[in-house]
Amino acid sequence: MLSRRTLIWMWLLAFSICMYELPLARADINDTTADAVLGQPDFTSNMPNYPNDFPTAGNLALSNAAHTAIAPDGRIYVSDADNNRVLSWTSAIGFTNGDPADMVLGQPDFFSNAPNNGGVSAGSFFLPQGLWVDENGNLWVTDAFNSRVLKFDHPPTNDTLADLVIGQPDFTSNSQNLGNGDHGTTVALQDSLQFPGRVLVVGTDVYIADSGNSRVLHYTNPTTNKPFADLVFGQYDDFTCRAKNNNSFCNNGCCASIDNLFNPIGIALDAFGNLYVADWANHRVLRFDDPLSNDTTADAVFGQPDFLSNQFDNGGPSSGLQLPIDLHFDSAGNLYVADSQNHRVLVFFDPLYDQSTPDRVFGQLDSFVSDTENHGLGPFATDADGLNGCTGLAMDKADNLFVFDTNNNRLLRFDEVLQPVAPADFERDGDVDLIDYRRLAVCMTGPAGPPPRPTCLVTDINGNGVVDLPDFAVFQRCMSGDGVLADVNCVN
Repeated sequence: MLSRRTLIWMWLLAFSICMYELPLARADINDTTADAVLGQPDFTSNMPNYPNDFPTAGNLALSNAAHTAIAPDGRIYVSDADNNRVLSWTSAIGFTNGDPADMVLGQPDFFSNAPNNGGVSAGSFFLPQGLWVDENGNLWVTDAFNSRVLKFDHPPTNDTLADLVIGQPDFTSNSQNLGNGDHGTTVALQDSLQFPGRVLVVGTDVYIADSGNSRVLHYTNPTTNKPFADLVFGQYDDFTCRAKNNNSFCNNGCCASIDNLFNPIGIALDAFGNLYVADWANHRVLRFDDPLSNDTTADAVFGQPDFLSNQFDNGGPSSGLQLPIDLHFDSAGNLYVADSQNHRVLVFFDPLYDQSTPDRVFGQLDSFVSDTENHGLGPFATDADGLNGCTGLAMDKADNLFVFDTNNNRLLRFDEVLQPVAPADFERDGDVDLIDYRRLAVCMTGPAGPPPRPTCLVTDINGNGVVDLPDFAVFQRCMSGDGVLADVNCVN
């Protein structure tokens, strides 16, 4: 008598033989044209502090790794870097083109832009970069040139003065690495920072991309000024090292490895707690699986064929990256990458399974081989489809995408970018086809993960922890052409 497992595989084999005769259902991918803009009055303007070259409540002057974040209540914050301020609007989805902000942090009014206006304090900035709003509505800001991260307790209802500082002993200090050096391989510390690029907060876990020290730090529930980090990524577990591409001896190295970083900036966590790092100067994105209980060695790489390579656009723009600077996940687990010097945003539909090639692109008119400013218009002209040096990504609860288009001095909103797909469309390309079947077949009759098989998570359609016959039954209904978009559950 045949075993149940053998019967399953016979059924799958028979099904695969018939697959070539089945109709394929295709979903229409939502467009990559922006729907609204902040910082400019329209989609064709792109000058800093437009129109009169001084700051107002409605314009922006951006540089470096400017960023954006959205609060749980929908309020949006942007780091207006060259104006040394953070602006905020009431509603991320409710603004219209060129709307003025209703709140400013870091300056006494909407018309000032001096760095550390009034002196280094709890209310000043010097080139603010990364932003994050935690689940309680608290705003976190990487104040890059002050080498610190500031936390503001719910600024809309409290005040615009910081309540916590990381990287400095108080709100009036701003020495790089607490005065212990800022060049070469001089000493970093467990409680110091240099030019932080991003901050990410989930529960009591705080991650900071300590970009100038070529490392990512983790803190557990920091509540007092100048807390100590408890994990370091990119420096072989050594908190005193700040080497670029650490050669394992705390010296600057020539080459990338599985354990080092070179001025990382963007950081993100997926739904399973895996850490993703935009290793900016190595032109790659690294994934660290289960970083809090595992190790600080990377487990996957995007943008390079291996962990030792770091050439920009390795393999060409279709598979490579050039100075990737920011990362974000949508609610379906798709990874968005701001590929800054290719002037585009890339989307990887299943980053746990496939790191080789992106599945969608913004900023280049859907071309994966184009890499010019504003899809060929050049640096001085733009439109609703163009990007130039994009540095920041965010999404609201409805999965509308927000892109900080830095060299165009604007923030763009792309409405409803999450492509509706059938649960069996594992590749998220609009087809339930042979590629999806092969993915299912590899995972059938096994655990979904996370470990030991995290790449099978997406094929566990009913979410019961194993990939089994009920999942295959849904796959069959989707493959039979019952309408991927008409009924994404494929239940007809």
